[in-house]
Amino acid sequence: MFFLLEMAIAIVGFVFPHNMNNFLEDSFTDKIITTYRDDPDLQNLIDFAQQEFKCCGLSNAGYMDWGKNEYFNCSSPSVERCGVPYSCCINDTDISSGLVNIMCGYGAQNASVAAASKKIWTSGCIEIVRVWAERNLYTIAGVALGAALSQLFVIYLAKTLEGQIDLQKSRWSS
Repeated sequence: MFFLLEMAIAIVGFVFPHNMNNFLEDSFTDKIITTYRDDPDLQNLIDFAQQEFKCCGLSNAGYMDWGKNEYFNCSSPSVERCGVPYSCCINDTDISSGLVNIMCGYGAQNASVAAASKKIWTSGCIEIVRVWAERNLYTIAGVALGAALSQLFVIYLAKTLEGQIDLQKSRWSS
């Protein structure tokens, strides 16, 4: 059942990539952005993705997505109001000390896109990851095919074992 669900998601993702893009934006942007500080694992995942893919936020609004978070919202009493996480910064590490400047994204939402793009990445991650996936489509397809074949092999082994167990049970009862 799980295998069939995986295959259906993969087929939908490859056949309708733009619909998948819209679905991800509509379904996950608000949930992920609003819970950024609530879950340390999610926060680390978002920070890693933003640094690795050189993006900020999720949707096409880019860095302005962070206005949906209670800490980065411009009406917040927090010091981080109208800012973005440090992982959005183009150069988040101080060269002289090697420490991460966690304040480099403060006030970024107040700036225009041109001014903000000098300090932070302004594009959303979903679009950048989609473009990356299209460039590496054969590699991703190969890994997905390998995973699918290994799952099919495990299913085959399980069914074989089940048949052998049933054969042994039939020998005991006769």
